[in-house]
Amino acid sequence: MALQALQSSGVAFRKILSHFPEELSLAFAYGSGVYRQAGPSSNQKKAMLDFVFTVDDPVAWHSKNLKKNRSHYSFLKVLGPKIITTIQNNYGAGVYYNPLIMCDNRLIKYGVISTSILIEDLLNWNNLYIAGRLQKPVKIIALNENVALRAALDKNLKSAVTAAFLMLPESFSEEDLFIMIAGLSYSGE
Repeated sequence: MALQALQSSGVAFRKILSHFPEELSLAFAYGSGVYRQAGPSSNQKKAMLDFVFTVDDPVAWHSKNLKKNRSHYSFLKVLGPKIITTIQNNYGAGVYYNPLIMCDNRLIKYGVISTSILIEDLLNWNNLYIAGRLQKPVKIIALNENVALRAALDKNLKSAVTAAFLMLPESFSEEDLFIMIAGLSYSGE
């Protein structure tokens, strides 16, 4: 069963991306706003779009984003990009989220994570929040030529498959494997 991304979603996602500073090492979209969901209440046109932006220099990125999109930020905007980055890097999963943002007539939320913290999580599963998200279906919108990031993304997926194999019984279906992989990040919560 292949997951279907919404029609022309790539163009729409890149249009939304154009509202943000360009210095991204990785940008991806995920969730019910990206992939069709089963069920009677699955109206993708109204579903929130979820994004994660990976940046090499969070202070510089937040500084530019504050100039472009100041209204996206909570009261922390008055403290400036250094404090926002300190909170982003040192609390929770290393991600700073701006939720409930209207952009191109769509409700979105976006998280910002530093490239170095993401690579560390992809390789070591320190908190398995974004690394776990990247083990599930996502729509990659932008990916630069960062060799270390690409290698870490590959290793994260291989590690997820290996961990799933170790947790499954001797006999299992393909669906069992995918369910186990998708559930890995939840088992850490």
